[in-house]
Amino acid sequence: MTRKYQPIWEAIKKADVGTEVPIKCHGTAVNTLRQAVLKEKSRETAARRRLGMRFAGNLEIRVVTDGVVPTGYALVYFKLSWDGTRL
Repeated sequence: MTRKYQPIWEAIKKADVGTEVPIKCHGTAVNTLRQAVLKEKSRETAARRRLGMRFAGNLEIRVVTDGVVPTGYALVYFKLSWDGTRL
């Protein structure tokens, strides 16, 4: 079963380290999106730590609300600063 925000987390993991993955959402949903993606990362990290496996590093989040069309939307950029699963 795929969770709602899991595909976004999978896309972030697949991107090269340091490469930003942009997600467009309504400005009122930015906090929800941030929290949900962080939760997906935390779920995976906890499971991998319990199994003694390597895990993804810090998730950096940048929000841009200026100049995004149509008005009221925002771009949320996610990137991993390092990924221990690829070492």
